[in-house]
Amino acid sequence: KLADLWQARGERRYEIDDIMLLKVGRHIRPRPHFKLMIGRDDGENNFLKGYRKRYQHMHASSHRGPLVLIDGDPNEDDLQLAARLTARFGKGRMDDEVTVTLHDLSDQTTEYKVAPFPPDDIPQEWYL
Repeated sequence: KLADLWQARGERRYEIDDIMLLKVGRHIRPRPHFKLMIGRDDGENNFLKGYRKRYQHMHASSHRGPLVLIDGDPNEDDLQLAARLTARFGKGRMDDEVTVTLHDLSDQTTEYKVAPFPPDDIPQEWYL
């Protein structure tokens, strides 16, 4: 995870918060320009909440599920993908549609109604 962080930044620089975040959650990099940090339980979700002002973040609003921090510069297609992955790791993973809310850095919200990403379709190389 640390090597991925350095590669994404293009330099071997980090802060203590970077190291703390590397230890928490499921880290998925579906594209070179953005990464998702996905809480695996209530404790991790609560920890990640402390970073909501530093990162765009998502959560399923129609079901219980993870808080997901978004690191990088995703475009609209990337955000759709991130919403589908957010839905995949929540309680709505078996439903046809899940509503996922994106909070940007100014706390403006956007809702996505998405089909959860099938688990077998997540390439292993996305996991860090």
